[in-house]
Amino acid sequence: MIKEAIILAAGLGTRIRGIFGDTPKPLIKIAGIPLIAYPIANLLNIGVRKIYIVVNSNNYKKIADFVHRTNLDAELIINNIPERGNGYSLILGMQYVNGEIFYLSMSDHIHDPRIFKKLMKYECKADIIVGADSNPKYVDSEEATKILVKNRRVIDIGKNLDNYTHVDIGLFIMRKDLYRVYKEYSGKQHIIELSNLIKYSTKRNLNIVAIDIEGIPWIDIDTPKDLYKVETYAKEFIEGVRKSLCNYLEHLC
Repeated sequence: MIKEAIILAAGLGTRIRGIFGDTPKPLIKIAGIPLIAYPIANLLNIGVRKIYIVVNSNNYKKIADFVHRTNLDAELIINNIPERGNGYSLILGMQYVNGEIFYLSMSDHIHDPRIFKKLMKYECKADIIVGADSNPKYVDSEEATKILVKNRRVIDIGKNLDNYTHVDIGLFIMRKDLYRVYKEYSGKQHIIELSNLIKYSTKRNLNIVAIDIEGIPWIDIDTPKDLYKVETYAKEFIEGVRKSLCNYLEHLC
């Protein structure tokens, strides 16, 4: 069982920043729950016991207060250059992982708990397990990171793919020994998005496997339109997640 996870929370949240004043995006309330509490609760629900949260210098204090208040066993890692991308945040977090494999989750995604349990079944089968969806319900494919998959192997990934089969759901399982590969890559590139690292991994012929969740619900909170979704036609889904994870979420509010 995987005991460690990295959550990426260093983004600047520019597209919804003005709506919530000085509240960092990971702490905005969705159905009365801080957004970051959803991935944390999902990870605790599948047995993760140590979480590394990569933050930026602006949101560090408020997220640190949240962690302290909830008695969460989490270590905060500051990305002082968040404009380098979420892949750079991952590299910063990976150096703290002790085990051979770990989960990687975005801080602004809400997943049905069944998704985590589905990925768990494949935890030792590849260098990277990429959570993928061939039939996303609440996510605009035009906005999403797209993936081209063939026989479960990730062939290509990126925001601007014309030829794709799935979208990235913001949930992964990775091997710690990729740190050396990614650290080397970071010395050659300034902007490092997570999709860049996965694409680089495919070019090195690493085993990158996509697990299709086949429409199990999830949502990425990135724009005002996404906030509208959680108040309207995705509201029932959010309430279902709250009920499923209530034992963990009640300690994270």
